[in-house]
Amino acid sequence: MKTGVSYFSSRDIRHVRHDLREMADIGCSYVVHCYTETDLAYYRETMATIATATHELEMEVWYDTWGLAGIFSGETFTRFPLEHPEARQVLSDGRTVGHACPNHPATCDFLRHWVDAAAACGGDAIMWDEPHFYTGLFVRDLSPAWACYCETCSGLYKDRFGHALPQEFTPDVKQFREDSLLGLLEEMTRYGHEKGLRNALCPVPTDLDSHGFPEPAQRLKSVVEASVGGTASGAVDALLHIGIGDFERCAAIPNLDIFGTDPYWYLFGVDPEAFMRTYSELAADACRKHDRELQLWLQAFRIPAGREDELRMGVKVAKEAGANYLAAWSFRATETMSQIACQDGDKVWAILSEEFRSVT
Repeated sequence: MKTGVSYFSSRDIRHVRHDLREMADIGCSYVVHCYTETDLAYYRETMATIATATHELEMEVWYDTWGLAGIFSGETFTRFPLEHPEARQVLSDGRTVGHACPNHPATCDFLRHWVDAAAACGGDAIMWDEPHFYTGLFVRDLSPAWACYCETCSGLYKDRFGHALPQEFTPDVKQFREDSLLGLLEEMTRYGHEKGLRNALCPVPTDLDSHGFPEPAQRLKSVVEASVGGTASGAVDALLHIGIGDFERCAAIPNLDIFGTDPYWYLFGVDPEAFMRTYSELAADACRKHDRELQLWLQAFRIPAGREDELRMGVKVAKEAGANYLAAWSFRATETMSQIACQDGDKVWAILSEEFRSVT
């Protein structure tokens, strides 16, 4: 099993080299470098230098699509929708949000430009990280509004289903959103291969109820009803549909090399082993069916004190699922980001270091 961590702590090569040595010392064979829009604009040569330093320690460079266009996950900002208002997502209640529409041609052009930069900066692989439409839950918008209701999406939806795009969040809307993201990923992974990069995809676990985890929906329903009043079922359905739930269709993307997911049980507030095992096995089954390598992620952020040892279970389940790649988000238990830092980051990192050494 190959192990790795995500990294965004520094762009100062002196500090980056020190951190890379620590990763290599615990057995990491790849580093998932977050390549943000800020890096794209101001740090291209720096990122190439960081890639060279990573390769010198015999670790692969995976570039993560962190926050790009507001479509891929990450605690960072996007500039693209500000400069391209024509490509912004529109909510079903008419509001425009600062996230680019996956169906807009300008968005595809921008992502190709990013892929070009990732290849030029010495990348070995691209990490397509939690692709999704605008999700109100991420910004504490608890309304039932969903994206995207722009002219492009409305036209594509009508062509596909033969009727106008409804304002309600229906099963057809859900299917359309997943189809849209899969279409974007098919184009981008093809382009990634053309540029000599391997492609890895990590959708966030979704369809929680249908896989035996009703607790998040129940908790959210209570919060929404207390906040906005009235029934919350429509809002909950829209808020909890994040990304792509059909793992088999994800793994079937023609130019995909690696597929997996991030069953962050701390984040979802569910039974740890059941959640890790359920989504790991779903991803593993999809990989076996479509001959992909399996990657599983461990949460190394916002871990409550006293629950650090649960990570050992996560590693055990990943091994049993046959993971080819194991990764943790992120380096040194995300200690540099105060909002999502672990309560005892040193303990989290010590456990991860021990477990990584044991499996490599």
